Amino acid sequence: MNLISLSILFMWPKPLKFIIQELSKNINGPKRPDAWDLVDDSDYSFTPHNLRRYMQLRESGIKFTIHGPLFLTQYLDTNDKVRKKCINRLKASMFNAVELSPLAYVFHPSAIPKGFTKEQVKIKHYEFLEMINDYSKSIGLKVFVENHITKLDHLLTTPQEFLEFYERTGTDLMMTFDAGHANIDGTAKAFVDRLVWKMGVVHVHDNNGNDDQHQMIGKGNIDWNYMIKKLNEHNFRGPYIIESVHGPFETVEALRHLINGKS
Repeated sequence: MNLISLSILFMWPKPLKFIIQELSKNINGPKRPDAWDLVDDSDYSFTPHNLRRYMQLRESGIKFTIHGPLFLTQYLDTNDKVRKKCINRLKASMFNAVELSPLAYVFHPSAIPKGFTKEQVKIKHYEFLEMINDYSKSIGLKVFVENHITKLDHLLTTPQEFLEFYERTGTDLMMTFDAGHANIDGTAKAFVDRLVWKMGVVHVHDNNGNDDQHQMIGKGNIDWNYMIKKLNEHNFRGPYIIESVHGPFETVEALRHLINGKS
């Protein structure tokens, strides 16, 4: 079975009360996601109050995947206070996420510190990633690092960067392949050709190749037939996490058709 999770991003920035009501609805048929993807950021952060609400949903049988903090990614910052704040925020998010027994926890790679190049900080980044991977194992959480977008000045944006990371470290940390991010960098096919064996999660949304539009699949120029074919050949079973903010439920249905070989 291919597991499909639907991100709450399409409801952003509606209040949490609205989110809880939507997640509680009994959706039937091919548009029904198998799980919901929570985002530990902004008004949806895992505060004690919010976490209690999410746990009530989990106890009702709802399954979750989780996306860690979106914006505090200065994990290599030269300012000790900033760096520690970001790392501690991520680790706190991971610790709280364990309460929800998520199927997957996705986090962003580090931003490139100002005044530095990727090459200058990549070894430090490897050390950071290995530390997070070790911490995740100590608390029983499955984590996956996501490919970012080159023009947003983050590390791990290209297939070559990931390959070098895996070759140098021998790590068992798997990746989240964000097809939309890769499409902006023109590397979507290269990722599935060269790194499908390291993909534990796939982020699904579409765009025009220029902007991170988070469209429903088919409304951009990603070759989804090629993507799904490669993933199926490798027996990828998910989770697929849909991040479309336009046509999210239509994307659930369309993705299911593609996975099952239907046009």
